[in-house]
Amino acid sequence: GLINAHFWLATIGTVLYIASMWVNGITQGLMWRAINDDGTLTYSFVEALQASHPGYIVRALGGAFFASGMLLMAYNVLRTVRAANPAEADEAAKIVVVGAH
Repeated sequence: GLINAHFWLATIGTVLYIASMWVNGITQGLMWRAINDDGTLTYSFVEALQASHPGYIVRALGGAFFASGMLLMAYNVLRTVRAANPAEADEAAKIVVVGAH
């Protein structure tokens, strides 16, 4: 149902988001540590950002999955609230004591 779709969209979105940021962090860290024989940086800051671009696309995709999962959850909650019958809820909430003295 909707709850399963919400769960998997949110889970896959979170995993994509985290994994892409982890890979980007490792990539940028290794690029910033690389130095030439004369001690200058091998890669410029802009080159490190350019290398991270695919990860940012995956991150955006993960964020879109997560956001769509949250919208699906909100829709599911709205449908559940609108389908509720207040009279049945009041009756179900009553405590009936059987065999009380």
